Amino acid sequence: MWTARRILKELADPDRRRTILTHFWKSADPQHRLLVQAHLARAMKFREETIRKMPPEKKADLLASRMAPELEQYLEMALMQYHTQSKSAMMAAFLDRWGVPHENGSIETDDYTPPTADQVRDAVKALETEYDPTDVRIYLATAGLLMADAWREATWPVLEEMVAG
Repeated sequence: MWTARRILKELADPDRRRTILTHFWKSADPQHRLLVQAHLARAMKFREETIRKMPPEKKADLLASRMAPELEQYLEMALMQYHTQSKSAMMAAFLDRWGVPHENGSIETDDYTPPTADQVRDAVKALETEYDPTDVRIYLATAGLLMADAWREATWPVLEEMVAG
């Protein structure tokens, strides 16, 4: 099972992890940021004000050091924001290959057929020279995590093949 914590720990190098988690601090709604800030303050015995004043990159480092299970939904948000804001071209390329309608990599309808594992495998092969393999792995893991079961059944086996690789 690929959780957001596992994706960030096993697939993302420290720089990419920081970039992904920085997206949370820059893009999440204020209420979610406050909840995570309060959790980090309690866990690290800091004043909330101290964390609030830190730059997003420093907060990302703190979050990376404390990726507790109770923060899973916020880590998922960070992965989603990272992909929609920084990797939309890559997502669009994959979705185009799978015939999934989208707007700049963002699926706007439920009227489509999810890809099969063979289609995912073919798209990975076709796009392997265009995109960083680590980004592709993180995308496949995230798509399986955040989308319906059919996506998980299509993306995670290919991801596992790539990781074993």
